[in-house]
Amino acid sequence: MKRLFRIFELSKSEQRVVLIVMLALIAAALVGYERRVHQFPAQSADATESKTSPSPARTDDEP
Repeated sequence: MKRLFRIFELSKSEQRVVLIVMLALIAAALVGYERRVHQFPAQSADATESKTSPSPARTDDEP
């Protein structure tokens, strides 16, 4: 059983590599999460054009 736990005995350089890999994975997960959360839905060209409401017909009586 002790032999099985010896896989966790890492040198300083191996510990640094494991730490860097873990931090890179966490950073990638956070970036992916932020992109999904702040992603705006794509709109079609028709939806982006502003449509004006028709103005009421003017009569000659109005000043």
